[in-house]
Amino acid sequence: MFVGNMDQSDSNEVGETEEVMEQEDDSSASESEEENYEKEILEIQEKLKQSPYSYDLHVQLIKVLSQAGELDPLREAREHMRSIYPLTEELWLDWLRDEIKVSSTNEDREKIENLFEKAVLDYQSVPLWLEYVQFCIGGMGSDEGIKKIRSVFEKALTAVGLHVSQGNNIWEAYREFENALLTQLLPQPGTEVTKDQEDAFNVQNKRLDSIFKRQLAIPLLGMEETLQEYKDWSGCEVDQKTMRAYSKALVMVKKLTPLEDALSSAASPRWKEYQAIIEFEKKEGDPVRIQLAFERAIQENCLSPDIWSQYTKYLDFSLKIKSIILPVYERALRNCPWSSPLWQNYLLALERHGESFDKVKETVDKALMAGFTQSADYLLVWTTYCDFLRRRIDWNTDHKSELDLFRETIASAIDHLTENFGKEGDPNGFLRSYWALIEAKFCKNMEKARELWNGLMTEGHGNTAAMWLDYYRLDRAYGNNNKHCRRILQKAVNSVTDWPESIAEAYVNFEREEGTLEQFDQAVAKCESQLQRIKERKEQAAEKEHEESQKSGKAGKKFTKNADKSTNKGKKTSPKMDKSAVRGNDVSRQEQSTTVKRKIDESGDGLKDDESFKVPMLPGFKGEPPTKKTKTEDAARESMIVQHDSSKNIRTVFVSNIRFDLDEDRIKEIFSKCGNITDVRLVKNFKGKSKGYAYVEFEDELCVTPALAKDREMVEGRPMFVSRCEDRQGAKAEFKFSTDMETNKLFIKGLPFTCTVEALRTIFSQHGELKDVRLVTYRNGTPKGLAYVEYCDESHAAHAVLKTDGIMIGEHQISVAISNPPARKMPETIKGEGDRVPSLGGGKKESEFRGKARTQVSLIPRSLQHPQSSSQTTVNTKSVDKQSVANGQSSSNKSMSNADFRNMLLKK
Repeated sequence: MFVGNMDQSDSNEVGETEEVMEQEDDSSASESEEENYEKEILEIQEKLKQSPYSYDLHVQLIKVLSQAGELDPLREAREHMRSIYPLTEELWLDWLRDEIKVSSTNEDREKIENLFEKAVLDYQSVPLWLEYVQFCIGGMGSDEGIKKIRSVFEKALTAVGLHVSQGNNIWEAYREFENALLTQLLPQPGTEVTKDQEDAFNVQNKRLDSIFKRQLAIPLLGMEETLQEYKDWSGCEVDQKTMRAYSKALVMVKKLTPLEDALSSAASPRWKEYQAIIEFEKKEGDPVRIQLAFERAIQENCLSPDIWSQYTKYLDFSLKIKSIILPVYERALRNCPWSSPLWQNYLLALERHGESFDKVKETVDKALMAGFTQSADYLLVWTTYCDFLRRRIDWNTDHKSELDLFRETIASAIDHLTENFGKEGDPNGFLRSYWALIEAKFCKNMEKARELWNGLMTEGHGNTAAMWLDYYRLDRAYGNNNKHCRRILQKAVNSVTDWPESIAEAYVNFEREEGTLEQFDQAVAKCESQLQRIKERKEQAAEKEHEESQKSGKAGKKFTKNADKSTNKGKKTSPKMDKSAVRGNDVSRQEQSTTVKRKIDESGDGLKDDESFKVPMLPGFKGEPPTKKTKTEDAARESMIVQHDSSKNIRTVFVSNIRFDLDEDRIKEIFSKCGNITDVRLVKNFKGKSKGYAYVEFEDELCVTPALAKDREMVEGRPMFVSRCEDRQGAKAEFKFSTDMETNKLFIKGLPFTCTVEALRTIFSQHGELKDVRLVTYRNGTPKGLAYVEYCDESHAAHAVLKTDGIMIGEHQISVAISNPPARKMPETIKGEGDRVPSLGGGKKESEFRGKARTQVSLIPRSLQHPQSSSQTTVNTKSVDKQSVANGQSSSNKSMSNADFRNMLLKK
């Protein structure tokens, strides 16, 4: 009623009030949204301070700043990310479109053009080039503008005009632009055409005709439609030269179409499909097309060092153009700065193309600041740089300054590796031995060479035969003093433990060639006595190991027998029991046994089940009856459970198979070199004892990679397993190593249990450069007498097989072959069930390799399992025949089922 009597002025006031209230609500909502954005931006910036190289955090910050509309901070964030990583096609397009929206002056347009030039250098992207030419067309204006647009189009055609699936878009845009200019030159109806207008029209017409013919000569998808467009535009038949070029390109398109179809249907990163296109283009031999194929693959696989290595290798040894090679290396290292082989190849390319010393030195400094996780990466960079400095020395002229620089650099490299990685920095002493060779061979300074080798031997290499042999060979080649050689060999005989036979052979041969008869006899006697002592030690170690294995085997058998007695006790049933009762009792006892076993494992004592049935103790058990658990004990047990936050999985590793006596401090010490550790959570049982596994949490997710490299590292005689911290429930377990044939890897068996990795390196490194040596061990670290040796080159592996198969290591003859594990056989499928694999619990289990499986419980009566006298056999046979006849079976069929024996036993 009140509303019906309201006048016009009152209604206006109410409307204005509602509008003001809506504006206030919108204002408060926007202020709240801005506060949320500011809070989120500050949080991301704080995270970036802790992890400045986190790619995802940079992307996240750019996204939030873009949503908040903060243009200047957004520019800074994009520039900062670009200084660390190349930007993707999407990130560049978003950046460029944002800048185009706010550009108003010629100065702004120049800045945007510079951004476009930087964008198209990161990756070869057709959409980026289209955006670039579209931007240039928008500022055409004059003849100079038209020339600039044509220049950008030609650059785009050079970069991506050969792109089989997307290059057609650039050509069409170019033709449309030139066709629009041609349309503008058409005279108005009814006007007289001048000579200049006619000439300009003919020139533009020829330009467009030339673009059509150039496009028809390139293999692109959709060539047939382009040819039809050309015929419609020209209004005449196509000349023979153009048709020949078109036919040749069409043949290439038909070859490429299956490869492009496979690529378009595959899921990212599609490296296998790209690899097929690259191999096809290599066979065709067009360098520009090969380069474009690599660029297409890199756009989706930019973080793969292997792809960059293939690309740069092709450019280094096939294209050999400096202006192309060096920029590709710079892009590769911006994408994969952690790859030391890429840094090595870049340094070699700089030297190969005559770059200055300052440029090489600057590159080395960048490489050393890249944050490698392995000492081998730093060693590779230092070695490459030292080789470069050594090659700069001209030994026929005054070379003091270059030699001093070489000495200072290699000394700095040794100090750097020792300070950061200890003995693992240069585990084989390569830098010192290299330095000693230079001093002995070129500088004739044997004192310095011997000083370097003596220092090397006193720092942990004194028991390695290969190191002593290298020292001996160097001294014999450049020392010209048999006294020093003899002293080296005598020390080696007393020190070497991994391969003493090689030292003994070298010592005896040296005295045979250089020494007197007395010295030869002394060498023989000394070597024989030392080898005998080593043999006795090995025999003692083998006997001790054999005794320990026998003790552990007896203990296991004893436990098994006791467990069998306890589970079989009381299983006799009355003959009058029916089958269902027997089967039911078996199931109940099985469930009861499982429950009892679990309870005894937990408490170590006999327990009562839920129905107050007294469970018998295991035979030989001594102890007090269990008491009822209190709430305090339950709380104590709960307190031992490690609560893991799954949100921290990305910067946490899971460590298992560690010794039970390792504590948190020791685990932290092991992983301290991988990065800053925030927490070590060792999983313990309710008694506070370690269960052998733990969680190691780092400050930064980048520390996880070096931590994973410690997988299977020996820690106090036991291999430590390190894996990513992730939920693997329901996931299929994957084998870490390849199960296919690897022609560069050797499989060795028959090794003595005392053989070490160093010994294997010594033996097999003589036949080529090694990539990895792995001893196969049990989980407790005990060797199995097996090993894998991986070479960098498969030809070296093949040579090593011929040289080492059947050699003796100590008293063991080893077998060496190319690694080719046998294929794993799948279980046979059930007939009529398709490919379904039978479960472990039911069905008939047969295998062509292992024969028929037996049931665990034999249903044959014990009286029939033992051999009997002939009379008893005859009686039993007659009774069986009678039973068979009674059941309607032929007496000639002697095989009986378990049911027949059961019926006979129960006298049914």
